[in-house]
Amino acid sequence: MALLLLTAAFLATQGIASAAIQPALIEATWRLVEDGEIPPFALLLRDELIAEAGPSSTELYALGATFTAVGELAWPRAASGCGHSKLINACVGLNDGSTSYSELSDAIDSYAVVLSQAVDNLRILGYCCIVPAPWPPMDNSCHDYGRIYSFEDSWDLAKGAGSKARCIARRLYTSFGARLNNIGAAATSAATIAAREILEQIENDLITYLNTVVKSASGSWQCAQKKKNMLTLGGYLKSAIWKAASVTKRNLS
Repeated sequence: MALLLLTAAFLATQGIASAAIQPALIEATWRLVEDGEIPPFALLLRDELIAEAGPSSTELYALGATFTAVGELAWPRAASGCGHSKLINACVGLNDGSTSYSELSDAIDSYAVVLSQAVDNLRILGYCCIVPAPWPPMDNSCHDYGRIYSFEDSWDLAKGAGSKARCIARRLYTSFGARLNNIGAAATSAATIAAREILEQIENDLITYLNTVVKSASGSWQCAQKKKNMLTLGGYLKSAIWKAASVTKRNLS
């Protein structure tokens, strides 16, 4: 009971404190992955998202794109562009009336899977004292590597993202290599109307979680404490993701 009360108090405090997205948090999240492990175009995206975390008009996009892009980089092999590309195409279709409710619902669920997977991927980065072996299976994977979606149409409808982010995402979209394509898809999907609705609802939980992962990776906690803290907050965040996905379906239907 004491642990639950402490956790609730911590979350409440963090929720109040996280009204603004700080560029320092965006940068620290990217720093969980060493520069040598990040492809050059993804480094350009990193620098742009750190810059976009400053203005209030683009900070939510910077948060969401950082979360999913670093989630892709955290995986030791190319992960999944399916959830991103399905959401992108569904939102383009929503605008022109070609997307059915069932298609939209499926796309939002797929995106929620991607977000939940990112929670787990970043938790692994935060452990730093544990290397899981073997790596758990990847959900929601596919073979088109995040390339099959309407890039230009989606960015024409983008919300809260800067023009430089669009240019960098295009480079990632047209690059050779699954991981680059997936990062580009993550950057593009985060600018869709559906992703923005979800991110608005989970913003405080996500900021709290990223702060915890960053602190954990710094080595200031013992390994057992790291696991406990991140599993607890990761569970809260996953629950918030699926709740937000359900609300977004209703709002956009």
